[in-house]
Amino acid sequence: MTRESQDLTAEQELVAFLEEGEHIEAIVFGEWGWGNGGAPDPTPVPEDKQGVVLSWNEAWPLMRTWRFSGGFGCPDCYAIRCWTNRRVIWVTQYDGSTWLSSAPRNPVAHMPDMPGG
Repeated sequence: MTRESQDLTAEQELVAFLEEGEHIEAIVFGEWGWGNGGAPDPTPVPEDKQGVVLSWNEAWPLMRTWRFSGGFGCPDCYAIRCWTNRRVIWVTQYDGSTWLSSAPRNPVAHMPDMPGG
């Protein structure tokens, strides 16, 4: 995690992760952390907004008080799936350290990586 990502909200991190010409089509929020509680109070993403498809306009206001990039221990963010016009984006975690990862939305020639540390 870089110093710059520590200063960004989840909304800003996601926008910064986009490639030129890429736009967000939909987001689904999962549970906070490992799903065993511990979400901030008040909860940034209400339970009735988790597990449902949200447009970017519905999702970004829920992403302004937390961030994706985090240190070790229980993840300090929501699990997500985010569909853009080019990729599917998610949170990768290794021992609680978190960052954004992605895969092409459709078959394309590319060099696959191996997220997870």
